[in-house]
Amino acid sequence: MATVHFRSLSAGIGFLFERKLFHCMLGSAIPIERRWPSPWVSQGAWLGVCACWILLAGCKTTAPVHVWQPPQLAAEPAGVAFMGISGPDEWTEPIEEALLADQPSRWRLIAAEQLESPSNIRLVSGFEEEPNDVAVSAVARREGLRYLLHGEILQATGHEDRDDKISLSWRLTGLQPDAESAGMPVSVDEALISQQYPHLLNIPDAAERTRRAVVLETKRLLTASVDRQQVALASPRLSPGSRAIRRGNELARSGNWPAAEQRWQQVLESHPRSAAALINASIAAAARQDFTVAKERVTEAVRWSAFSPMNKSLAEETLFWIEMRQRDYHNAFDLPPPPEGWLISRGD
Repeated sequence: MATVHFRSLSAGIGFLFERKLFHCMLGSAIPIERRWPSPWVSQGAWLGVCACWILLAGCKTTAPVHVWQPPQLAAEPAGVAFMGISGPDEWTEPIEEALLADQPSRWRLIAAEQLESPSNIRLVSGFEEEPNDVAVSAVARREGLRYLLHGEILQATGHEDRDDKISLSWRLTGLQPDAESAGMPVSVDEALISQQYPHLLNIPDAAERTRRAVVLETKRLLTASVDRQQVALASPRLSPGSRAIRRGNELARSGNWPAAEQRWQQVLESHPRSAAALINASIAAAARQDFTVAKERVTEAVRWSAFSPMNKSLAEETLFWIEMRQRDYHNAFDLPPPPEGWLISRGD
């Protein structure tokens, strides 16, 4: 098969741009739009063009960002009769004590034994040391409480030759007609601790790390919480301001989002059409809960990345990510829809 050869890489790039060929993809051939002596560019030519395209457009990197998440259980904060946790004492007692000492925000947990005389509550219990749901429910209703909360450990390991892991099932039982019952399991292991609670890695005892993580995960069921996520950032190589953009990426990866945003803003002052800087600056605005500015910036990034498929795809993904995080934020604090409305997702 005949091929088209170029004297230099720049000549090949010029040829493609003149012919409006903006679909250079690694692993795919480059079609020639008009009739030429051959319908294919030589393998070396298109590989070189693709390599140059990637250098110009850059690639992606990731950075951790903390965002608000709504409660995982759809229940209004209220008074709760805490029935305790069924399972091995070495796991249940520290978790129970921690939840009662540092309760979820806006919730009021009362140990079942404190509602009335333990002998009365346990009178019809099947186990001597466990309060009975029926007896506690009657007392809790008289006290104006809306729920019973009971946990059960399904799996707990603490062997030295393996990572600690605990699986715990929570059941929230409504006591009033308008209080819906709900339930959800909580599973914690070293991988989750590393991702969501890296500060707990400083605790040398693995079992203690796991118990503290269980308490934090349980609170996420009942109240708004901060979630640690990895977000994609644009990382250009040869475009204007690329070095400053990548420096901002390093700051974001270290958790210094204000300084990173300042770097990207400086790039935009000199290169206001930099899609990469706009994408990253939009994420920085979302990280400080300024979602209106975040969506304005990423919408501009979509507009200015029309001829850069990589940046365009990342900008569109970022716009969706920002709006989903804005929805989570509004749901977490029971806020109305934003004045500008929802751009890409449906719902009230």
